[in-house]
Amino acid sequence: TAHGQKSISICTFKKPHLHTMIIAPQPMAVAAATVATAAVGAAVLVLSAAVASNVYETRSILMRAKSSLQLQSSLPCWKTSDDVVADLKGMRRSELLEMFLRCEPPSLSDLAFSEEDDAAEDGGWRYDGYLLDNGPILTPVTGFITNRLFGRGRPWLGKAYSKPTTAASASSSSNFVGGVVIGKNRFSSSDELLDRTFDCTIDASVLSSPDAAASSSSMFQRYAPHCHCPVSLRSPIMPLVWRGMVDELRVVDAKQLVDAGGKEQHETKVLLGMGYFAWSLGVWNAAPFCLVARRVMRHRMEKSCKID
Repeated sequence: TAHGQKSISICTFKKPHLHTMIIAPQPMAVAAATVATAAVGAAVLVLSAAVASNVYETRSILMRAKSSLQLQSSLPCWKTSDDVVADLKGMRRSELLEMFLRCEPPSLSDLAFSEEDDAAEDGGWRYDGYLLDNGPILTPVTGFITNRLFGRGRPWLGKAYSKPTTAASASSSSNFVGGVVIGKNRFSSSDELLDRTFDCTIDASVLSSPDAAASSSSMFQRYAPHCHCPVSLRSPIMPLVWRGMVDELRVVDAKQLVDAGGKEQHETKVLLGMGYFAWSLGVWNAAPFCLVARRVMRHRMEKSCKID
């Protein structure tokens, strides 16, 4: 200035308007989210319809069985257990359920060993498992659950059962708890792996009929007693899922089976099963499967029985 005073100039800055800081969503992202939501909704709708169809089918068959249950066709004269499996694989779920109603539960004492197995090199039974028809929608879903989730990525092979023991030795046996036979599922691995333990008992079943030729009981396989809370939080939900898993099994009437030499195979067992989750409408939404008994040598069993 003229008097030698210093002048100070003050600069002011305006704050940007808030609306200029908001990034508008891209049209493509909105469209993708909408399509994904619609796809999930459609999948849930389709699965719900398939489950409802199973429930209606099961209820209709049981209602019809109250008067007189007649199979759609007479049982064939099977030559081998492989013939039984081939026929079961060709049946619809409704036919499998009708056959299940006419079958009897197995004897727990005959599942794994016979009296002469202790002294023989024959190690007893292992059961090969096969998934059967569960409708066009739920059949692949059942396969995914069984071979991917249930086996932790290892394909399911079947089941194996412990040798029953007497109640007197139950306290010293890890295969017998309170008079209940213990079984495990078989999974494919570098060596066969036994995992997913269950209890076996004979109990009354909802899948029953007043028909004199039908059974009112099944062999139940329950997983809940062996599904404990995980130590880690890596998969906290899955043990709760498997706790509700139940299998019901009965023996397919295959007494006419003969081997290649023409001898009757009285000991050959083919079990027809209905597997379900208690939290998914239970037995009304059961998925059929079958087990075929195969004899294995003792040294092979010792090599393959790895417990996870």
